[in-house]
Amino acid sequence: MYQWKSLRTIAGLLLCLPVIHFALLLSKDVNNYLNPSPEVWNADIADLIDSDLDKTIPEDPIVVIGGHRVRLWKDLPAGLLPRQTLLRPLGDATLEDLSYHFDRLAAFYRPDILVIFPGYADLHLRDEKTPEDFRDSMRALLKLDEEYGASSWRYVIAPVQMPLHPDDEERISKIGAALVLMAEETPDLTIIDPNPMLRGSGGAPNPDYYRGDGVNLSPTGYARVTLLLASEIKAHEEASQ
Repeated sequence: MYQWKSLRTIAGLLLCLPVIHFALLLSKDVNNYLNPSPEVWNADIADLIDSDLDKTIPEDPIVVIGGHRVRLWKDLPAGLLPRQTLLRPLGDATLEDLSYHFDRLAAFYRPDILVIFPGYADLHLRDEKTPEDFRDSMRALLKLDEEYGASSWRYVIAPVQMPLHPDDEERISKIGAALVLMAEETPDLTIIDPNPMLRGSGGAPNPDYYRGDGVNLSPTGYARVTLLLASEIKAHEEASQ
């Protein structure tokens, strides 16, 4: 028979298992985040391929690519009905990661509309792009889409300001300005800057539109970005008729 001390030890270990499991998952995520190779997301691509086996791929869909911010944008497909929308997040990908996996991540679906929502990874830890770096990386990604001949129109959502990083305000503003200048040279590209709709009365990011981490958008914040994107798509479709 087990002694009471042994039973307490076993019970303590069992209670710790969820914490240990979470720590292991977190460690894996951090390692992936810091690994500069785009192949670190190969498992995500494999999961995507497996999930597509049981689905009917819509014709001429709206395809949304990016990292964790796309993964959290769960209500977007409902906001763009009756158009069919495919969310295709890739880990905590940078723009270079999206380019590396573009053929299977986006071009495979032959999107009528391509939406790119860059994330945190382009600005912190995985990369720390200057406005010029960001513009050049985005240009390379859009060039890939042109080479595949997949999309009739592209929307890029400019990086969002983050309560956690108030010092990024100038850099993010310059990135947005660089993207706008790039769009002036690209006839089938629209830049959407959500930051004005995510600010509070004092001009800083409104915490109500962000999650507690100060980085990712809350459901209310996503609802505002969805409204912007849906309005731009509707305006373009009406202008094209």
